[in-house]
This record gives sequence, C-alpha cells and structure tokens, in this order.
Amino acid sequence: MDRELLYRFFEGKTSIDEEKVIRQWLDQSVVNEKTFIEERKTYDALLFTSREVVSKQKRLPESTPWIISAVAAVVLLLIVGGLYLFNNNNYPEQYNTILVPPGQRINLILADNSNVWLNANTTFRYPSQFSKKYRTVYLDGEAYFAVSKNEKKPFIVKTSLGDVQVTGTAFNVEAYSQFNHFETSLFEGGVDVFKEGIKLTSLKPNEKATFQNNNLVISEIINTDKYLWRQGLIAFNDTKLDEILLSLEKYFDVDIHIDSKSLPQHTYTGKFRQSDGVDYALRVLQKSIHFTYVRDDHTGKIYIK
Repeated sequence: MDRELLYRFFEGKTSIDEEKVIRQWLDQSVVNEKTFIEERKTYDALLFTSREVVSKQKRLPESTPWIISAVAAVVLLLIVGGLYLFNNNNYPEQYNTILVPPGQRINLILADNSNVWLNANTTFRYPSQFSKKYRTVYLDGEAYFAVSKNEKKPFIVKTSLGDVQVTGTAFNVEAYSQFNHFETSLFEGGVDVFKEGIKLTSLKPNEKATFQNNNLVISEIINTDKYLWRQGLIAFNDTKLDEILLSLEKYFDVDIHIDSKSLPQHTYTGKFRQSDGVDYALRVLQKSIHFTYVRDDHTGKIYIK
C-alpha cells in the first residue's frame, strides 16, 4: 500500500473510493493490518514531536487544522479508570471518552481498525478492546465511521435518540442530544436503525434516515456537501438562515438568540472553515442575508437582530 495514500487517509483527504481500497487491503491479511497500525503510529509520532506544535499549543497556526485535532485528541482523551460497562455476554469493557472541542474535529482508529472521524462539540465513548460478540460505541454529537468488516461481530453506535448497527460499512451519524436530532446517512454497505431495541429500518447506499416528529423519514442523499466537515468545512446548500444558525450553535457551542420576530427568508449556499470561527461565518452571511448581530462579552451569547 502506498504510504502517501495512507497518510492522506489519516489526514481525511481521501475519497470514498480510495477509502474502500484501503479497507479492502486491510481485510486481505493480518500483515496488512499490522502495517497499517505501524504507519499510523509513525504518522502520529511525526505530529506529536513537531516543535511547532509544542511551542504553539496556545495559539496554533490556522494552516495546521489536523495538527490541532491531533493535539486535542491527546489532551482530551480521558481514560476512565475503574469505569466498566457490561454487555449481554458479561464481558467487561473499559471505556475511553473523547471530548471534541468546539470548532475542532478528531480522527482515531479503534481496536478493530475501524476509522472514526468526530465532529466539533462531540462526546464519544469506546472500549480499549471490544467484547467477543459486539463492537459497541456511544455517541453524542456527529461522527463518520468507516467500519472494518466482521459479520460475526456487529458494530453498534448507541445514541440517546436511536442506535445504528452494521457489520462493515461507511456511514455518518448526527445525534446531538442537546438539539434532539438524529440522522444517519449511508454511503456504502448497509445499516440497520434501531430505537429502544426495535429495528425500524434498513438503509441502502445514498439513503439517510431522520427522526422528524418522532417519525423516521427515509430520503435520498442529494447533496454531500454537508459531510465535508471531515475536511474542516461547514457547507450549506440553499439553506435558510435559522437552519444555518442552528448548525453554528452545534459546531461552536454558542447560544444564538433571535431577537427579530421575522428572520429574512433568503437562503444561502456556501462553505466556511471551522477554524475561521463563528464570527467570521456570521460576517460572511451578512453579505448575502440582511441581518445584524451583537455578542455579549460577559456571557458569550450572540443576539441576531
């Protein structure tokens, strides 16, 4: 396997087709898996030993968003000592917890070589080693999964609003409990969606399932721009201002209060970099949609007028 391709994979710059090639290569042999892990360790070591990162942790350059994510992963990886969760097989699993800061994202490789990207303001719990029967993780936020295939050991993503079960596939889950929103989008393979232990549906590639008014709605994925967050981009396609403001609240962990009784009904299409921050996004939006805003310096709240 080409090292340059693997490094682009670690950086989140590979296409879905390239990721498929890498996963197929991984499934071919144990030797390939070991090579993958060693290359990942080498890549991480290059990031963590960078003097620039060490000397500028308080103010990292905008041109190194993935180094920021790597440092955040180290700082915020909490090994939860003494916390054990048990599945139906009574097999003890010690869980780790990752808290992703607002405006950041983190990439990690799980014990089964599954690749996970975590979006901003996300909490993710995963075991150091999976049990004999299941691969269970817990999500509050948004994540993209490229799951290693293992039909004998299902991979389960548990959220407060619904669960997703797969054996090996590529999919996105958005489940911020604070906003009472659940959506899973499938790009490859197949997933089953559950709620309270009851299977609700199975998705096909390029389909997504969204809870709307306690009903699960299945629809086709028309535009993939919203999934560019893995590249540090927040993208909107013909989106109303209120929906955009909700996304900014999620990703930057800010309270946005709308003072105006009637927001402009214009829509916006464009992209922002998470590293640019919420104020930059709002200033760009003002050029296309007429509104004003002020930020309370004491509370950090943003008021739209």
